[in-house]
Amino acid sequence: MSIMESLFGEAADNQFLQNLHVLPVFLDIAMVICCFNLLCYLYRVVKGPALADRAVAMDSCGVTVMSLIVIYSIRQGTNLYMSCALVIAILGFIGMVGLSKYIQSGNIVDTGNIVLNLEEAEYLKDKENAEAGEELQRKAEEARQKTAENIVDVVKRQQNQQDRDNN
Repeated sequence: MSIMESLFGEAADNQFLQNLHVLPVFLDIAMVICCFNLLCYLYRVVKGPALADRAVAMDSCGVTVMSLIVIYSIRQGTNLYMSCALVIAILGFIGMVGLSKYIQSGNIVDTGNIVLNLEEAEYLKDKENAEAGEELQRKAEEARQKTAENIVDVVKRQQNQQDRDNN
């Protein structure tokens, strides 16, 4: 299968498209430009200045690698590599969502909810309503305290990161 057939399918029989001999040259130029962009993004990943900048640069690296794979696939005249580009896109999206959640709250899985195990639930069920209410209030206060501590830790981490980036 030629490049023309992979790009245009049945429309490749068109006389204009048959005379388009510069397409491989343009694809090579596009690959060089993508490689240059990838180097720039990798520099931004290493240099920073902030964690969010590094995250965006890593996401851009994923998009650039996908672009290189698609261009290479078109250049070779095959569609075998397109599934690799799709997998990179899915993994990049999931990774970016997880990283954004980590940057925002300091952890990926929220553990600030009140969770009672089965023994605690049975114990509270056996108590009087007033005592159970007090016990639940205490558990809720402990969960709020833990959440506040987590937020303080996140803020401290962000301040330390900014101090390191400024120095």
